[in-house]
Amino acid sequence: TMNSILRIALALPILALAACNATIGERMGESLTVVRGFQISEHVIPATVFANAKGIAILRETNAALLVGGSGGEGIFMKKIGLTWSAPIAINTAGASIGLQVGGQKRDIVIFMNTESEVANFLDDGVYALAEASAVAGPAKTDPMNAGGPVPSSYYYIRSQGLFGGLLVGGVYFTVDNKINRETYGENATVGEILSDKLPKPQGATILTQALDGN
Repeated sequence: TMNSILRIALALPILALAACNATIGERMGESLTVVRGFQISEHVIPATVFANAKGIAILRETNAALLVGGSGGEGIFMKKIGLTWSAPIAINTAGASIGLQVGGQKRDIVIFMNTESEVANFLDDGVYALAEASAVAGPAKTDPMNAGGPVPSSYYYIRSQGLFGGLLVGGVYFTVDNKINRETYGENATVGEILSDKLPKPQGATILTQALDGN
């Protein structure tokens, strides 16, 4: 029945979030793979996009569906501090949809927040949603429209793997994983302290920031 489908749809993102237990170290490793994957693909992210960003979210997400779709994934968020990047915080992504869908799909997602207000909106709530209707695909390195005009509040880049049938309407939604952050930085650590570099960065963070800076 439709009620049963709705109950399953609501349960799927909860189950997806429950499976998000990767450590910060593991998430940084996955994020490094995601960034390098884009940079050796035909959709290279321009260096100016990294340089001008005020915040970045890097996620690996898996969708699975049979009429009812559920997605779940995990990653990190980092804030720009001057010319470099802050320590990472753990974030998770989850969602559900109903429609004619079969199969599964994996997505690598990179979201650049281009304004301080966009970063502040996320930090104030600990929740971020990029609706499909308002999402702006980031400019490609060879895009002739790459220059000029106002810069949108955010850019997104997505790489998909696997097969997915039917039309899936949605966006990207993620939240802060406080459990992993406390395990990494201490029980009393706050998101603000982590992203202000008031706490020691985890081992391996330098390698990731160098990749973001194109080194």
